[in-house]
Amino acid sequence: MTAFHDDFSRALAGDPTGMTARLGHDPHALTALRVYRNASLKGRVDALAANYPTVVQLVGDDWFHAAALAFLEDQPGDDPVLAAFGAGFPAWLAAFPPALELPYLAPLARLDRAWTEAHLAADSRPMTEADARAAGPALGGQVLALRPDVRVFQFDWSVPSLWLAHRQPDRGPLVWEARPEALLIHRPDAEVVWRRLDPAEVVFLRAGAAGRPAAAAALQAGLDPADPDGPIPRLLAERVFLHPHAEP
Repeated sequence: MTAFHDDFSRALAGDPTGMTARLGHDPHALTALRVYRNASLKGRVDALAANYPTVVQLVGDDWFHAAALAFLEDQPGDDPVLAAFGAGFPAWLAAFPPALELPYLAPLARLDRAWTEAHLAADSRPMTEADARAAGPALGGQVLALRPDVRVFQFDWSVPSLWLAHRQPDRGPLVWEARPEALLIHRPDAEVVWRRLDPAEVVFLRAGAAGRPAAAAALQAGLDPADPDGPIPRLLAERVFLHPHAEP
């Protein structure tokens, strides 16, 4: 990147010093720069709102717009793909003073971000139920790694209930209480889907993600791998695991 591009990027982020020196006092050029910066800023604010729709629904457009401007001042971002923009927003929101009285905002933003990441994740070959049957007893010694689109969450509060109430068409009850809940977000096909997880499923999935073989992960989670109606066959049917011969 040239020095000009550096100055131009800083101008778009709010520091026009370098570009002002290059443009001199040409009012037309300076006005054009401000117009371009405002258009660029609006595009990033709109992208952030599109990537965090649950947060927008809860706080309203005006509050979110002000928060987005503050976030962009701290983290202008350089990702040219606006669909992926704002990865740091959940962590930033957790420390944003006006949001401290709204403790559900940051974890809800994490779930919104997980939806975006699942949507944009690279395609991958899943392990199927047929693959598991073909592996036989050897499956217990295999590590059931998660596909790139899979996100697993566990909260001490009812974050999933609150998030699902805004994501599901029937809009269930808006519940915010101290109740452990877990959620799976992934993209088995073209669409991102989600469902609640029980604690044993969370332990099993996280053990596999940490590199533990399936048998050890099942033992840790208290699951019976041979149960045809148990969580493991269900997770296989949902295609959350990466095929052992697929690129991770």
